[in-house]
Amino acid sequence: MSIFHFSVTRKSGYNYVEKGGGSMKIVIVGAGAIGRLFGVYLSRSGHQVTMVDPDPEVVSAINSRGLGFMEQGGRDPDAVTFVPAVAVINAKEIAETELTLLAVKSFDTLGAVQAVPHLVGPSSPIISLQTGLGNIEIMEKMLGKDAVIGGFTFMAATALAPGIVRQGGTGKTYIGEIEGEMTERVRTIAEMLTGAGLICTPVHRLIGRLWCKVIVYSAINALSAILQVQNGELVETVEGVTLMKRLVDEGREVARVRAVDLVFHDLYKLLFDACRRTSGNISSMLQDILSGQRTEIEAQCEALLHYGRQVKVETPTQETMAQLVHLMEKKAAGALGRGGVR
Repeated sequence: MSIFHFSVTRKSGYNYVEKGGGSMKIVIVGAGAIGRLFGVYLSRSGHQVTMVDPDPEVVSAINSRGLGFMEQGGRDPDAVTFVPAVAVINAKEIAETELTLLAVKSFDTLGAVQAVPHLVGPSSPIISLQTGLGNIEIMEKMLGKDAVIGGFTFMAATALAPGIVRQGGTGKTYIGEIEGEMTERVRTIAEMLTGAGLICTPVHRLIGRLWCKVIVYSAINALSAILQVQNGELVETVEGVTLMKRLVDEGREVARVRAVDLVFHDLYKLLFDACRRTSGNISSMLQDILSGQRTEIEAQCEALLHYGRQVKVETPTQETMAQLVHLMEKKAAGALGRGGVR
């Protein structure tokens, strides 16, 4: 039996039936590092997890052995533990679910949400776990406001072999209604996630918190990708700290002029805490560069650049970092040679 009964309105949301018990059907769209990490925690807590990912190798690995998990700092392949999960390539293969978590790259958001309208609604919402600006707006446009709950996480992870993830750091997850009201469904989902070991806080001012994370992590992700270092190494030099603080200052000024309610007022502290808490983690952007994949720079540094231009705020450091990351992408893809870009 599910731990939830569902109502048909966003205001009333879920009714908790068996506190701390039961199993919930949960779909996670995107079996990258964060998607796998959330899948592991939820499966270990007894929930029925279905992963959606376009990579046949990842889907096959999950279906054959489940999701693999390695503790933070782990290196021994024999230390990987597996938990039950199933996977599909297309969300249209799934008949129903009670909750959908969106963990795809920002540039895949539109395609991902186009595949899930039959699964989501006010009583079976979709929650974004992404780091980037613009994702929630796409979700609202395609699925309707009542089907969407905003969210993001400070958990960190590194994708290893197909279907296997190593925890890269712990941190809170925040979820909230887009318009800021506190609803029963948000409280109940937050309680369920916390019960699974994913410390989750239901909040009123979700959008302002998301901007704080994007401002901070655009600095961490871009610089770690360019230097190809772990997060903790970014705070070991004066030059690294100075550059990240400059990026944070530019992002904060964009938010100020746009009247974004930044909930975390000490963004430097948030920055340094994030680097130290995930000191051994390889950032998602660096993981993409190392694997020759496209990064999410457009939803981070370039998004801040775009939003800044709209209100005539200059962000030259964000622009430079975005250009450098794009060059790193081209280099990783083999598009740079001795004669320049081919």
